Amino acid sequence: MSMAATGRRQVVRRNRDAEVLDAAIAVFYAKGYSGASIQDVADIVGVLKGSLYHYISSKEDLLFRVFQGSHDQALEIMRDISDRDLAPRERLEAYLQSVVLWYLSNIERTSLYFNEWRYLTNENALTVRRQRREFADFIRAILSDGQAELRPGADIKLTSHYILGAINNIPVWYRKSGAYSATRVARDFAAMSSAVAFSSPEGEPGGSV
Repeated sequence: MSMAATGRRQVVRRNRDAEVLDAAIAVFYAKGYSGASIQDVADIVGVLKGSLYHYISSKEDLLFRVFQGSHDQALEIMRDISDRDLAPRERLEAYLQSVVLWYLSNIERTSLYFNEWRYLTNENALTVRRQRREFADFIRAILSDGQAELRPGADIKLTSHYILGAINNIPVWYRKSGAYSATRVARDFAAMSSAVAFSSPEGEPGGSV
């Protein structure tokens, strides 16, 4: 087989992998993981149920792969923010804005990540729990870097829980047809989270004069 033919075959495989994952996201979001079936996914992709097992090993494997794709995107956001020369407060705001915008641009993926992870078992469950802790660790590292600028008495762990609780709840109530744009929500939640963590600069409301 020629290299060109092999390359085409790999591209087709990658495209079909993406198609299967997109179908799984749609089905799991609409029906919930427990109410969905591999047959539902196969119907959307337009293949026989048995054909899906060329791409996945099980229904749980499919859910886990959806989560891995989401985690990979989150890591890209973390790397991008870490590579920028930002002070801790600006870094926190930039990170939260990027994360919330990603949440709201991928509401189905995000909802699955927060609501369906409990169906994972064994090593899959351990992996996702470890990855979920990376979000809190990243925020706590930013707060630690800016500890001298935190509001008096601020506890890093409690503050990170507060911030994560606020932004992770956004996909529950946000509606694309609602009054607020994703950009507005991301900007305002990032600013409010920053205000919770850091002392107000002098001359701003709440700051020293």
